[in-house]
Amino acid sequence: MPEVCANCVLIVDDDPSIRDLLSRQLAKGGFQAQHAEDGIDALVKLRVTLPKVIISDLKMPRMSGIEFVSVVRRRFPFIPVIVLSGMIAIEFSEEIKPDCWFEKSMLQFPELLQAVNYLARTTPDHVDLPQVISIPVRTRPGGAGYIALTCTDCLRAFEVKSASENNRSEQTAVCPHCQAYVPFLIEGSEPQSSPKTGP
Repeated sequence: MPEVCANCVLIVDDDPSIRDLLSRQLAKGGFQAQHAEDGIDALVKLRVTLPKVIISDLKMPRMSGIEFVSVVRRRFPFIPVIVLSGMIAIEFSEEIKPDCWFEKSMLQFPELLQAVNYLARTTPDHVDLPQVISIPVRTRPGGAGYIALTCTDCLRAFEVKSASENNRSEQTAVCPHCQAYVPFLIEGSEPQSSPKTGP
C-alpha cells in the first residue's frame, strides 16, 4: 500500500533539465521533488509513494501526459494535477481536466509555488486505497490461443498467450507497458454434453 508523502511533489517530464529546475524551485518552497521520466515511470513511482501534488508535462514518450492524467483521475482522484506544456492551451475533457495549467515559456515560479502550496493543502494526509491487483481480472479465451487483459495499474489493454483455455486456476501476467503483475482467471464455457440420440 503506497504511503502519502506529506511534502512531496511528483514531477513528470522527459526533460531532465526541466525536472532539475523545478526541483530547485520546489525545494525553496519546502517541497521534496520526486522525478519520473514519463507517465509509465510515474505510475511505477505511485506504487510506492503518493505525492501531495503532481506536475506533469503533456508531450512525453511511452505514455503521454494526457493519458497519464486520465489514469491518475480514475485511480487517484484525490491527487491534484498541474500540467506544464510547451503548447498553447488546449481543451481538456472534464474527465482529464487538470487542476491548474501553465505554459512553459510563460512560467512564473512564484505563481507555480503558490498553486502547489494551495493544492497541497487540499490533498488528504491519509487515504485508503483499494488493493488494485488483489482481485483477479476475469477474462474469456480469445482467438488463436490469446486472451485480452486490461492492466490494473496503467489501464492499458494487452494480450497474453493462454497456456490452457480450460485452466480455471488463477494465473498472473506481466503488463508489457508498466511491468505490473496482473492476476487473472479464464472464464471458459462449460463443456457441453452431447445430445442423446435415439436407439
